[in-house]
Amino acid sequence: MKQSIQQKIEQYKAIARNQGSNHKSVLSKSVRIDGLAQVIRSQKDAEIFMAELKSVIKRAQ
Repeated sequence: MKQSIQQKIEQYKAIARNQGSNHKSVLSKSVRIDGLAQVIRSQKDAEIFMAELKSVIKRAQ
């Protein structure tokens, strides 16, 4: 095989390895799902949550 072709193949392999490792780090950040994000889906849900939270804080004092 020609030397130039072999060099191109090695370059593409290196690029693929680097992009693959970057891609994994991005996925690991986006896979994390917060429990509140599943519960609070609208403005009304957020208002209800905050009212309940304030009530709990008031009772704790």
